[in-house]
Amino acid sequence: MFTGWMREFPLGRGLSPHEDASRFDAHAPQSVTPAERACLVRFNSTYIDLIDRRFRLRGMVSTTVVLLGTLGLFLLGFFLLFTVVIPNLEGDGWDWVMYAMVAACVIGAPALFWHITLRYEFFTYVWYPTRFNRRNRTVYFFTGGKEGAVSVRWDEAVFYIGRGTSEEFLRDLRCSIIEDHVVKRTFAVGHYFDDELKIRAIWEFLRRYMEDGPAEVVDTIDGRQMNLSVVPSLRNCYLFVVASLGPAMLSARFILMPLLLPLVLCRWLVLRSCRMPVWPQWVEEACAIDADDPLRLVETDVMAQEQAVASST
Repeated sequence: MFTGWMREFPLGRGLSPHEDASRFDAHAPQSVTPAERACLVRFNSTYIDLIDRRFRLRGMVSTTVVLLGTLGLFLLGFFLLFTVVIPNLEGDGWDWVMYAMVAACVIGAPALFWHITLRYEFFTYVWYPTRFNRRNRTVYFFTGGKEGAVSVRWDEAVFYIGRGTSEEFLRDLRCSIIEDHVVKRTFAVGHYFDDELKIRAIWEFLRRYMEDGPAEVVDTIDGRQMNLSVVPSLRNCYLFVVASLGPAMLSARFILMPLLLPLVLCRWLVLRSCRMPVWPQWVEEACAIDADDPLRLVETDVMAQEQAVASST
């Protein structure tokens, strides 16, 4: 599930047979109950914002392992410097070998890990929203940087079920912008799951919102309260990590705390280093909402732990 984030989606091609076979029709209802599956961040009568797939992975196991490994190599370099290199300086070729080893540990390893992993995590954006505007029937993808955002007409966007690359059992909802049968851009929308029915439930939620209106899906949101919070607080990071355990392991969270705390701290450090996304002005102008919108839901500052656990599994 790192494709489209640390590795680009393949472009300049047609859809694969699996992707083409799983294409969704906006006018064909799914035989599943619509559900936002803790993907929803904003909801009103004009648009909804959904989380990006990478948010679930930010600062989690892979990043924590890389950070600890980088710190370990950095400390090893200093250990070698003061215990092997400096006490044995004689000006011969062996000294240069020791210098090279220290340089590789102290400078090379952090630089390598930054290039392959950490630069995608730190100092980017807390999340990358996808916005569905039902009034102008447009989908907006936040990209950040100079580009800011990419838009595509709802009727021209191609939605289908994507599969994990290394973990083929994982599924997600993807949208490709296709011109002349060639994929120009691809984006992942919402969380990923190991159950295709959950992806179909998210799609049905989006389809009904865009085609039938917000009143058709607002009652499917638990208590009309969004479960997910993108506020990068320490409490939210803890709740998110605990929710990721799933119901089966939830009762063992206190026993697993020595393993969970590094994840919580790493996720918090990653998200705190990032800035919140700000839509370009042209997007905000196209997505102005009614001041007295009765279906506008309040954005939560604290993740709903129990509901998020249920929605993430």
